[in-house]
Amino acid sequence: MSVRVNLLVILLVLAGGAAATAAAGLSGATVSSPAVRDVSFAPDGTCDLATIEAVSSRHQEVRQFVLMTTGAFDQSVGTVEVAVRNDRGVWHCQHSAMAARFGRNGTRPLLERRSGDGTTPAGVFPLGVVTAWDGQVFSIFGNRPDPGVLVPYRAVRLQDCWGATANTAAYQHLVDRPWCPGPHDEWLAGYGDAYSHAAVIGANLDPVSGDEPGETPYAAAIFLHRTSYLGSGESKATSGCVSLAYEDLVDTLRLIDPRLTPHFAIGPVDWLRSSA
Repeated sequence: MSVRVNLLVILLVLAGGAAATAAAGLSGATVSSPAVRDVSFAPDGTCDLATIEAVSSRHQEVRQFVLMTTGAFDQSVGTVEVAVRNDRGVWHCQHSAMAARFGRNGTRPLLERRSGDGTTPAGVFPLGVVTAWDGQVFSIFGNRPDPGVLVPYRAVRLQDCWGATANTAAYQHLVDRPWCPGPHDEWLAGYGDAYSHAAVIGANLDPVSGDEPGETPYAAAIFLHRTSYLGSGESKATSGCVSLAYEDLVDTLRLIDPRLTPHFAIGPVDWLRSSA
């Protein structure tokens, strides 16, 4: 009788140990599994999260910022960074600072500038959504094939003319005008590699001011596009857009995610932190 009892005890101990081991293995597997991210970011990336968080406090619907900053309103040299907010409300860097060029006369708050004044509109603007003359809806376009962006992409047609002549019906619209005869309009195909790829910055876009007589023409054809260079290799300021070197441009455009309500925050750092 005692032998049978002892054998039963041994079996129970062994069974309990196996169950404990299995439970420990299951628990260990759960703990060691990597956390699932709802957004992608660079774990070791650095960017100006202080400015992002300050701007975000006034634009709480935005989960992705393309931060475009200079040191002062009169500067045409600055940086572009990308940051994203996860579903727990924590901001992370998606791309560290990249050298960028701005308008030849710096930046200026949108409602203080006018088309053709050589400044980049300062403020917080959504990714633009445009309906072309042929009905296509897009946010990024280019003279090169789609580099793999997440938003609708338009391959430039020869007819594509971006109206930039103030107080005309075509102002800040993409119309069908081959060669684009207006004095300030932009024939997209004619910009070649500068518009290899370009994202539409939604400054003065919805609604548009300036496409009717008497309206103030705040801005037209404001894009994030490729930087142009002088013969010496020096980068050129823009007429009012923001520009990046080609590889930086492609990296940035591929990150823009329409699910995250992406916005561009443009202007001097101190101004963005306090006012934008």
